Amino acid sequence: QWGGLLKKKKHSLLVIIILLCICLTIYFFMPHPPCSLSSFDKRAVWFAYGDLEQFSYESKESFEEDFSQAIENIKDYKINTVIVQVRAFSDALYASDLFPLSRVITHQESLSFDPLEVMIDIAHQQGMSIEAWVNPYRVSLNQASFEQFLNHSPHRDWLEDATQTIGYATYQYILNPASQSVRDYIVDGVKEVVENYDVDGIHFDDYFYVSGTHDGTTANQRMDYVNMLIQDVYQTIKETDENVVFGISPQGNYENCLNDGADIDTWLGEEGYIDYLMPQIYWSDQYGEDKKTTMFTDRCEQFAKIPRHQGVMLYAGLALYRAGGAVDEDYGWQENSRNIASQVQILYENGYKGFSLFRYDSFLKESSIQELNELLRQHA
Repeated sequence: QWGGLLKKKKHSLLVIIILLCICLTIYFFMPHPPCSLSSFDKRAVWFAYGDLEQFSYESKESFEEDFSQAIENIKDYKINTVIVQVRAFSDALYASDLFPLSRVITHQESLSFDPLEVMIDIAHQQGMSIEAWVNPYRVSLNQASFEQFLNHSPHRDWLEDATQTIGYATYQYILNPASQSVRDYIVDGVKEVVENYDVDGIHFDDYFYVSGTHDGTTANQRMDYVNMLIQDVYQTIKETDENVVFGISPQGNYENCLNDGADIDTWLGEEGYIDYLMPQIYWSDQYGEDKKTTMFTDRCEQFAKIPRHQGVMLYAGLALYRAGGAVDEDYGWQENSRNIASQVQILYENGYKGFSLFRYDSFLKESSIQELNELLRQHA
């Protein structure tokens, strides 16, 4: 009797193993049903300073018209969040007591209205979230942004102090992440936005230490200096308004992140740094001369496998701007118009909860529109 029961158990176990193998085979080798865009909590678009520069700042009415039209241009693609770059060069596209008006964006010496206030009102009227995108360290990239800081920043004297700024090329400077004064300045600037504006989030991009600014520091030191800022920013935001989220969008190359001071593992794995991470996974799955390197999938899986605290969300930045062109031997963008649609599916299967498209002006280009229409066809 016992022998018969044992045989039955072995038979049942064998059947279970066979069924499990069949299920795994079907899962990995059969096409997966397309996910829905509604499966993602965040479906965002970045409005970079180059996008915002195209709007009119002559009057509140003209700016309202331009930004409203921009929202109309993106909302049919199921977008629910806009990320607007309100501080690109230690400046402000809002009323600030700490940073000078962004003349780089507005091409004006003064404004009769507050652009961020207008953008918040329009976004919320359309049922969209809006996040204030801050580039924490960058001072300048060219002569215009350098002269803006030199002529209008309250901290223009920092340009002559290597403990406060780091110059790494002609007209190119960042604030020195090792400086406590710099950290306080950035934190105070974030607090000013959260206190004075009904933003839904604060968003940092991928600009920490950059090539040419590493001298005299180790990779661990760079991460330590940046981490001190990130912790202070997070704590300040939550103390000011616990409902405002704080997210960072680092570059999609994990090793480069660590080298430039972006401590991805700590931010994802520990509480008290960020609410979400949005790596910029800007490659296709037809990379390289043979067009066979699955660069997007590889990087997507790499970030997804990093241990993550339960309170930290994982999103991805997608390179809509590359549609129709071959960049750095990345031929997938030139070969087809299904990259974004395929990438959204890959994100879903790897547990990502959202994405952002770089950047707004791509919504006006034919090659990008083809990608967006395919995204709707497959996932709407």
